[in-house]
Amino acid sequence: MTTATAVSAPEVIVRKPKRVAGTIITGHGFQHMYADGFLVLLPIIQDVFSLGPVALGLLSASRQAAGGALSMGGGFLVDLFSGNRGILLAGSLFTMALAYLIAGAAPNTAVLILGVSLGSAAGSFWHPVGLGILSYTFPRSRALMMSLHRSSGSLGEVFTPFIVAGALVYTTWRGVLLGGFFLIAIVAAALLVTLARLGLPRRRVVQRSAEAQFKSIGGLFSNRVLPVLLAVSGLRGMADRAVIFFLPILIAQFLRQTEADPSDARIAGVVAPHLALMVGTSIVVSPLIGAFSDKVGRKPVLVGVLFFSAVVTAALSFVGQLGPLFLGLIGLLGIVRFAGANLAQAASLDIAEGRRIEGSMIGLLWGNNALFGAFSPLLLGAIIAWASPPGMADNYRLIFPYATVIALLAAFASLFLPPIGGPRSARAPAA
Repeated sequence: MTTATAVSAPEVIVRKPKRVAGTIITGHGFQHMYADGFLVLLPIIQDVFSLGPVALGLLSASRQAAGGALSMGGGFLVDLFSGNRGILLAGSLFTMALAYLIAGAAPNTAVLILGVSLGSAAGSFWHPVGLGILSYTFPRSRALMMSLHRSSGSLGEVFTPFIVAGALVYTTWRGVLLGGFFLIAIVAAALLVTLARLGLPRRRVVQRSAEAQFKSIGGLFSNRVLPVLLAVSGLRGMADRAVIFFLPILIAQFLRQTEADPSDARIAGVVAPHLALMVGTSIVVSPLIGAFSDKVGRKPVLVGVLFFSAVVTAALSFVGQLGPLFLGLIGLLGIVRFAGANLAQAASLDIAEGRRIEGSMIGLLWGNNALFGAFSPLLLGAIIAWASPPGMADNYRLIFPYATVIALLAAFASLFLPPIGGPRSARAPAA
């Protein structure tokens, strides 16, 4: 039995599409405030709940898996059914804040994992909705739009670690999540009102069954383009998740080796600039990389980005303490950290052009990345637990050799991609 969509209202021509795009891109900055904000709190949460490397891996895995599941399923439903995408975007923000509020009140590890997982799932739902709108509104500058969207998220992540570190001088980690809830609730309401006044770009929707939707998506697997792209994107995500999730734990470990019993605010104050620099360096560079790929094609740029990332991660493997060298390499890694994800998103939308499945493609990509990303911290946590000498502190320095190997695999896999997005782009035939 199939389910058909209803015929939508006539196509709406938005008078100010740039303002719609600006609103969505700005909202993404607030959506990402929780990403690095939560990571600043991670060393403190580790101490409160006595989490070892495997438990930390489980926390990250549940976060990734939940986000990927809702991204994938949500993207399909957004394309299948014509709905009010403004409500979906605002609901994503509000539900995310509410879930992290639950995590902030968690009495035990189980409730903590539940809250963080729900928060990640709700936040991830933003991407198939928001990126889908940007994709079909600006089809000739997709990578630039993906990069601007990502840079807005990066901007939120740059400021949030310092806000969290400052707040910890006056309150606890639980208080930080409580305050964050009220802030995001206000932003969600403002977003809903703004998008309702501007109107969102709609396209005329024909009758389409779920079977036809699956067929259109499945047709993209008839050649190697999408499978290879999913492998490259997934491996890149594995390396990224390993570094970004365990980096605050490693920084806290380095700090405790030189200082006796540093306070929560002190740990957050050291973690914050490292995370902010890692994100901040991408804000200007990523859109330039994306715009360049719009001109020359995705593959050559993606290959270069992935190999550069592997080289920098390898260099970090040889740095054993905090200092200017460690901080500088973190900044270099940040330059291309999000560029690979932006290029993969743009490439996925390139090969799906004409099929009217933008949300499904973003959902598929994020779900694929979440599958790889959920497995990665569990594997790394097990490696750290196995490799750390009995009776001694867990060796979180292993994150960099591990991430280097995975990043190199992603880089070599990208060599098998055909040209995408340029004059000789590889596109699947339209459904």
